Amino acid sequence: MRSNNMIQLVLLLLTLVSCARAADQGLVFAHYMLYAEDTVETLKKEIQLAQSKGINAFALNSNVWRPARADAIYQAAKEVGYDFKLFFSADIHSDSNGNLSPANITEMMTRYKRHPNQLRFRGKQFFTSWLGSDDSWWKSYTTYSSALAGWQGVFTQAGGKENYFFVPFFPTDGSYYGVLGMIDQFNDTIDGLMPWDTSSWPYYDSARQTPSSDKDNNYLKACNERGKVYMPTPSPWFSKNIQDSCCSSDCQANNVNCGCQVKGNYKGPGLWLTRWQQIISLNPPLVEIVTWNDWVESSYVAPPLSQSDNAKNVANFTHQAFLDVGEHYIRWYKTGKEPTVTDDSLYLFYYTHSKNVTATADSCRLANSEDLSDDVYVTAVLTQPASVVLTSGSVSQTFRASAGIQTFNMSFNEGQQSASLKRGGAVVKSVSGGIKITNSGISRYNFNVYSTSV
Repeated sequence: MRSNNMIQLVLLLLTLVSCARAADQGLVFAHYMLYAEDTVETLKKEIQLAQSKGINAFALNSNVWRPARADAIYQAAKEVGYDFKLFFSADIHSDSNGNLSPANITEMMTRYKRHPNQLRFRGKQFFTSWLGSDDSWWKSYTTYSSALAGWQGVFTQAGGKENYFFVPFFPTDGSYYGVLGMIDQFNDTIDGLMPWDTSSWPYYDSARQTPSSDKDNNYLKACNERGKVYMPTPSPWFSKNIQDSCCSSDCQANNVNCGCQVKGNYKGPGLWLTRWQQIISLNPPLVEIVTWNDWVESSYVAPPLSQSDNAKNVANFTHQAFLDVGEHYIRWYKTGKEPTVTDDSLYLFYYTHSKNVTATADSCRLANSEDLSDDVYVTAVLTQPASVVLTSGSVSQTFRASAGIQTFNMSFNEGQQSASLKRGGAVVKSVSGGIKITNSGISRYNFNVYSTSV
């Protein structure tokens, strides 16, 4: 009898651990730049779209305090319902817009602490930051003598660190000892780390062709050893052209601070899909998509619903194909099982001029753009085998695709880009790009990706 009771007790404990683990896992956030004065109705549309794709919360990022804009998005979330959550990502850097004060950061923590849409994790209010580990910033813009003292002071003013679950982006080199050193520097002040560059665009081979999960593994190992959470940050793309920095020493030396660069050969949806597969294999409890709406750096997954000027600048370059195909991987990550494909879909990806053109109005090329491939890509999501025909200009190639998800590519040509799906010789679905590829009359380099789907 005692043996049976012991077995039942062990089974009960295993069940409780399993349930706790399941409840703790599978949250997906999106990094949201809080810089547009959009209406509550526009914000509701964004929230509804994100929620429909499996995203649980927006991380509201700003380096200046904009309470009216924060109020609007919290109101929008409340009107949509209480399931979608929000939390702040305090942006700890100074630019022409200004910078946050410790009082601003404290208000980010306290203003919505009782709001029904405020994210809580493991019983605590969730909070992140973008940067904030640099002592010099705190010394320059606050009365604190170090970053550690600054965060301790802010949390004290906000009611005590014990009430917050803090997972910041504090930069490291991505090595095991580098991550461990950062954790040990801040110790109980942080509850985890997110990596940004080393997870979003992890190209470490000399030609920047293959995204790696090596630094994810270093983060995961160090975080696990110190009882911290690791939150990876997948991203679909990055292309930035702030031309006054293109010829700077940072860009010429391929410094990460270069404001005029691409970060690797993304290969259409290749970076996005590869990173999701790698992250699914790591099985972290949290993931933050980088980004929902950074229009300037072309890392967005949202369609440009915003009325901001930056959104209008990329209105023709929707990235919703990333979001749509990403839903499959978000569901896979959350459930631990790859979803069954129930509908055929085609997703088309390309940038709109060759990497070899010379832009007439730009002084210098974008750093690393020579590593890109002048290809057009189609991702086929199929219920059963079919032929996929990819056409670039006047040239077509046919690929035999099996059921599931596969990506095909070919060298692009000037002109119209399109793809079609055939079974039994009949076209089942087809998609055409809304922008043609041209290498003539290029005034500025633009390696933002165009995508569309059917």
